[in-house]
Amino acid sequence: MKIIHNSLNDVTYNKIREDIMNMTLEPGTDVSVQKLSERYGVSRTPVREAVVRLQQSGLVEIYPQRKTVVSKIDIDRIHEEWFIRTTLESAVVDEFIRKCSELVTDTLQEIINKQKRYIDKDRFMEFYLKDNRFHQLIFETADESLSWQTIEDTATHYNRIRLMCGKIEGNSQKIIEEHERMVEAARKRDVEAMRAVVKEHSYYLIDQVKEMMKQYPQFFQCNNSDWINNYI
Repeated sequence: MKIIHNSLNDVTYNKIREDIMNMTLEPGTDVSVQKLSERYGVSRTPVREAVVRLQQSGLVEIYPQRKTVVSKIDIDRIHEEWFIRTTLESAVVDEFIRKCSELVTDTLQEIINKQKRYIDKDRFMEFYLKDNRFHQLIFETADESLSWQTIEDTATHYNRIRLMCGKIEGNSQKIIEEHERMVEAARKRDVEAMRAVVKEHSYYLIDQVKEMMKQYPQFFQCNNSDWINNYI
């Protein structure tokens, strides 16, 4: 029997990535191999590999012979990642509705019920993971799992915003309400209603970016982007 286990390299990478995503390691934090090795109690070898992978996903910036830091949240990249997610999720709605069964809608509702248990901002990581599972199931039902994986692999800056927004009072409740409207549309097999909520759901998060920039200007990198004024 084949035993599947996570290597130390993968465990180290996943832990550092999680801490960057949930802002335990804030944008701009010095994350040299030495410091990370000491922080996570592992040798430099898995840390070096993790740092390379994190650079590839846009979560750290390496300045040779100088320093390695957690990347700031790039406003231009948020827009690109948001565009990918919104476009793909809107595109799978027709197929999702066509293939959606009562079992799927019941499962989506169960996920929402679990989210309600995690609505306290101190448990937003659990809330966020259920949020991901909700949307992942939409893609899986439409037989578009690769599209979902593409979103997850690329949306590192967009997802950090999602986690930040979840800590603001009232945002989690808004997300739950929109999820419930998606389930209602799915039960009625109403393609246009479902697509409308998907787009509203996406635009709501983008609406929060400007507020996040005001509260935490030190976390962001903005290259005089015009899009933020057009969308927000």
